[in-house]
Amino acid sequence: VKSTCLWYVEELTVFIRYNCSFANNMITSKRKMMGSLLAHLVLLLPIATKALQTSSLRRSFPTSLQAVSQRRTFIFDGGELESFLLHGNTGESTGSTAATKVGSLTLVTGSTQEDPSQRIVAVQTNTNDNDANYETVSMGDVDVYAHTIATIPQKVSEADALSTAAAALVGIHCAIPKVGGVGGSDNSNDVFYTGKAVVVGGNDYACFVADGLATLGIEVSLVSTGSPRAKNDGVYVMKPSDLNDDYEEVGFSTAVGEFDSLIDTISNERKGMLITEDNPYGGSTVLKLLQSKHQCNKYISTLTQSQQIVKNEGVLWGPGKANDHVKKMESISLARCASLVPSLGFGSATLQTLLDSNVLFSIKSNNPTVSRGWALKDFWEETSWPRDSSGMGIRFGMPAEEEEDLDEQFRREQERMQTRIRVGSEVGGGMDDTETTKQVLIDQTNPYVMQIAGVDGLAQEVVSKQKDCVVFVAMRSCRTCKGINPVFTKLARERGSDELMFAKADATGATGKALGRQLGIVSVPSFVLFRNGVRYGAVSASKLPSVRLDQALNDLTEGKDFDPSLEEGKE
Repeated sequence: VKSTCLWYVEELTVFIRYNCSFANNMITSKRKMMGSLLAHLVLLLPIATKALQTSSLRRSFPTSLQAVSQRRTFIFDGGELESFLLHGNTGESTGSTAATKVGSLTLVTGSTQEDPSQRIVAVQTNTNDNDANYETVSMGDVDVYAHTIATIPQKVSEADALSTAAAALVGIHCAIPKVGGVGGSDNSNDVFYTGKAVVVGGNDYACFVADGLATLGIEVSLVSTGSPRAKNDGVYVMKPSDLNDDYEEVGFSTAVGEFDSLIDTISNERKGMLITEDNPYGGSTVLKLLQSKHQCNKYISTLTQSQQIVKNEGVLWGPGKANDHVKKMESISLARCASLVPSLGFGSATLQTLLDSNVLFSIKSNNPTVSRGWALKDFWEETSWPRDSSGMGIRFGMPAEEEEDLDEQFRREQERMQTRIRVGSEVGGGMDDTETTKQVLIDQTNPYVMQIAGVDGLAQEVVSKQKDCVVFVAMRSCRTCKGINPVFTKLARERGSDELMFAKADATGATGKALGRQLGIVSVPSFVLFRNGVRYGAVSASKLPSVRLDQALNDLTEGKDFDPSLEEGKE
């Protein structure tokens, strides 16, 4: 609208100059000119009126700023950081995120020298950042990125401006479906946003994201098992299931149809998997189906690492560890953090619109460094979310494979599991009762390998003690497991230490099956590795020594990230 309005003004200026040059000698032409001028004004009036009623996206950067009045650093980690690295700068996947664990963003407030009453908020540049792609503006003793500057309205506090800017970075700005230039402009400030988005979760942050996207002109559906209180009337609130045109109950993704972005505030479907150009979905079936079935090209998880810890550990051990993690992040050296720079349009278009519309996200912390924590409400919503009937543990409403596809996958997995159990066996692959009893006695008296009994045993011996550990998951009836056992004991004797524990878990019976599900094991023998009590990765091997298991152990002890290619493969 603004671009069209400006075009009319320019056209009218040319028109008047041209026609007025003949006005003194050509009265008839002057009358025609006035008639045409009125016609132009009739077209211009509604456009100009609408343009004046809409906050302008064309903003000039202040050329001179006064000293900083407030400064606050925000820490990003977990799925939230991963989402920024994938979509924060280009809007497209940027490759592997494995090397970056913590990111930081320092925001400052101040005022302009031209008008000291005009307050601004912006992202401070990193002193070690030599990125020349962005224009910077001096602000006393610091520089800020020009494209991140937004004016703080009189009714908004500087503290709320800082926290809103940080909260909007990933959940809103990175999730914006489509960005266009007004009138074909190449100016990063002359942009408009369009598209359709789905926000999952009913927490305060989810409502902020939904309200913010709707304020920016995005069509938003907010999905929750609870009763979220979105303030924007344009946000459509729905349950995980909805009715289609035939009044049949369907999942929310089917009910919404095609959409551009999904913002997940209570979980992370990528599950820490390695993202590469050749593997943009990280092996996630849900992400693949979001793209193929719903044309959703942006999956944004805002799950923080503290939220992930509570999700992994549960309400018994999780809260304490999550709080410790938040304290650690808020005292971390910024030299260890990746410096995050928002993409173009962040200040003038995204943040400015939110501040002008009073769409704010407040935080209670007064710390100079802030790490967004966790809430028990998020944990309960994620764990109580109904699951799909496929048996794959997928949250209801998320796209899932059709039944015939699942049947085929199950058949192939059963064949693979049976083949591995039969390795080294002459008949059936199992051990008789005498062999089973003997193996149990060997396990119980093994001084080098800790015996893990069920989920409780895992929590007590590995998780709660934050151990680095490799767990050999076996079954009493598996002859291949029996053949591996003495070699595993030898490996434990050679490599076991106070820093690295070797353990064995039985996947037999109800307790063993529950442990197998907890570990994500579908066949035995398998080896599950832990770092600091958190699942690091898993390796399937039907014989020892195993090159892949050795590599995984080396990476674990050397502090490297787990290589997903080690999970399955030929020795």
